Amino acid sequence: MTQPQMTTVARHLTIGGATVITTHDPEMKASVSECGGCPAVNSCYWESRADRWDNGSSWADIDARAWAQSHAETCRATPAA
Repeated sequence: MTQPQMTTVARHLTIGGATVITTHDPEMKASVSECGGCPAVNSCYWESRADRWDNGSSWADIDARAWAQSHAETCRATPAA
């Protein structure tokens, strides 16, 4: 059986040089932002944002990208080796 594929939504560079990556996780049904320099992670679940035109992923992406940008602006962590 094949695994659901994670899709990259956005990448943000922290002031320390690490990358915060936002992806779609179809298994969790969430847009997940994860910092590559520190343990910070944020999950925005689609179900609570679903409407008649969208499964919630578009709205969750907006929230996840906002969190990622905010984190990138303040995180001083350097990229993990």
